[in-house]
Amino acid sequence: MVPTKTLVEEMTWKDIQARLMETKTIIIPFGSTEEHGHHLPLSTDTQIAYELAVRVAKKAGVLVAPPICYGVCRRTGSFPGTISLSFETLRLLVRDLVESLYSQGFRDIIFLPGHLGDAQLVGMELSAQEAVKNYGDLNLAIIRLPKILEKLPQGLVSEPLGHAGEVETSIMLAISPNQVSMEKATFERPNFPPHTIIRDSKIFMKSGVMGDATKATVEKGEAILELLVEEISKIIQQLYV
Repeated sequence: MVPTKTLVEEMTWKDIQARLMETKTIIIPFGSTEEHGHHLPLSTDTQIAYELAVRVAKKAGVLVAPPICYGVCRRTGSFPGTISLSFETLRLLVRDLVESLYSQGFRDIIFLPGHLGDAQLVGMELSAQEAVKNYGDLNLAIIRLPKILEKLPQGLVSEPLGHAGEVETSIMLAISPNQVSMEKATFERPNFPPHTIIRDSKIFMKSGVMGDATKATVEKGEAILELLVEEISKIIQQLYV
């Protein structure tokens, strides 16, 4: 029987102490507060990461930490509402989270990023590499959602994971349809000049979408979620054997 208590923020310290006797694995969802077009909320990345973490935790019998709602958002930083961390802040945040969880007895820590900016992933990777060198019995993993999505059945979606496009919009339709305004969904593929450091992305894109959000459906979202949950659960079950 899978334990019912999985969400750290809903538990007491005695609950955590008891659960540590059953599992030393915890998932940390990493999201963002970032523009996602005209049709999705700023919390999209956070909601997706948290929903995946909760579903996986129930399946695998592990714990879920409260989500991190901010990330390094460079390309979307000029849009109102996007709140970005610096690269160094993210790196130190990850370091401190790992140190705190390790000190309490957790030994298997899974980073589940819903925000997939290059700087975000590099910052997490650098801190993770440092942590495994410092703690010899610590296991760390960073879930790469785009890699898993390569296993989607051919033809299910018309494009890979973009920003506020078909995949993210479909997932949001499946987990929080009331927050999706499909009548405002757009198709946009910005043409950013190569090699140039962009000061204001709004010059090159109107909606903030990078992909085709109009092709999103609930059915696609459910199929994507099912695949992600299954594959992430396998990673957790196999990684620490």
